[in-house]
Amino acid sequence: MSNSAESSRRFYVFETTSYNFSVNISSGLANALALRVLNFDVFEIGLLTSTRIFSYALSQLPGVFFPDSVRRNRKLIWNIGGAVNRIGLSLSILSVFTTHPLSFQYLLGLTAVSQFAGGLAGVAAGDLLGDLVSLEEAPSFWSRINKLIYISTILSLLTGSLIFLTVRNLLEAYILVYSLALASALFSTVMLLMIKDPGPSDLNWLSKIGYSRNKVHSRISVVSFTNDTYKYLALQLLFNYSVNLPAPFWDYLVLNVLGGNEIIILVKNMTGLLVKFFSIEFWKKNFLGKGSNNTLSLGMASTSLVPVAYIVAPSAWMTILAEAYSGFAWSSLDLTNAMYTFYLTPSEQRPAYISVLSLSTNLIASLASFTGSLIADITGSIYPPFIISSIMRVASGGITHKLAPEINHNRGMGVKG
Repeated sequence: MSNSAESSRRFYVFETTSYNFSVNISSGLANALALRVLNFDVFEIGLLTSTRIFSYALSQLPGVFFPDSVRRNRKLIWNIGGAVNRIGLSLSILSVFTTHPLSFQYLLGLTAVSQFAGGLAGVAAGDLLGDLVSLEEAPSFWSRINKLIYISTILSLLTGSLIFLTVRNLLEAYILVYSLALASALFSTVMLLMIKDPGPSDLNWLSKIGYSRNKVHSRISVVSFTNDTYKYLALQLLFNYSVNLPAPFWDYLVLNVLGGNEIIILVKNMTGLLVKFFSIEFWKKNFLGKGSNNTLSLGMASTSLVPVAYIVAPSAWMTILAEAYSGFAWSSLDLTNAMYTFYLTPSEQRPAYISVLSLSTNLIASLASFTGSLIADITGSIYPPFIISSIMRVASGGITHKLAPEINHNRGMGVKG
């Protein structure tokens, strides 16, 4: 590996850890800020959640229809989109200086812009990182990166918890934690600018993947993927729909139903990440020993107990135990999702594939979130979306075990036998 590539990988470590420190404050407390300080109702929370997911989905369209342009300009896109995303999210706190409905409109617009920018940056970043890290190094590298992300996120949540414990005025506490998020976002942006593009792994990629071009709109390209790629996409759609049915109600359940507060939200999230830090090594060994299919499907099925654990929790503090188990189950997906996203397709198809995957899964997530809100409104209870989600997660895991392709980190991608 060249010195430039090694240097870029080091800068990426600083970039991703400081980025996650920032966004896990700004995004992690977004619903709590809206509920506790801005006094938004359930419908407004649901609309913010759907907007967040839908805007991210729309950001994938350039990668779907203009993959060659995205790939040629991937570092510039990552720089601009990444900066707008992380800095924009930390500016959510400015909503407290306005009154309703202007505060809601501000957050809605800021959320849409920040998520769109972040989603487009994610496509460019994923393509670049797939060339910066080889497939042979991937399991160990991404396991290490996930551990560092968990540590930085735990530190951000611990910092937030200490601030809320020591600063008695709720509004002042929110202003302080979001100011820290902004400072971390600025540092992360500087680290992002230091990362160099190693260049596409195949410079003749346009001639090898069989683009079909529209004769009038000659810059628009459509990539044909393999059956295994479409199969994995369908499995992710099913699982993401299952997961996002109760998406608007996690913090609502803790704060409004169980009578919790910001400290509990931060502590439970910190607990889940701490468990992830230790359990991802178990899933890495499972991946290396039993394969990507087993790790992915088992992880999906394991998450089915999380919604049940939340709705049977007798108190807000008991949701910390539910989040601890959630951390164990989801650490498997943190590892396998990186492997399938970056290495399922040839590198020349990666930008278009990441875009199609993100576009599809976020559209289905937005639909699921809206459906969950409708179910809760019709039934008069937030619990049915949790129950349906749990059942569908089990089904997703079983179907994935039957159909998901196998990724061999030594030899490439193969079909599960």
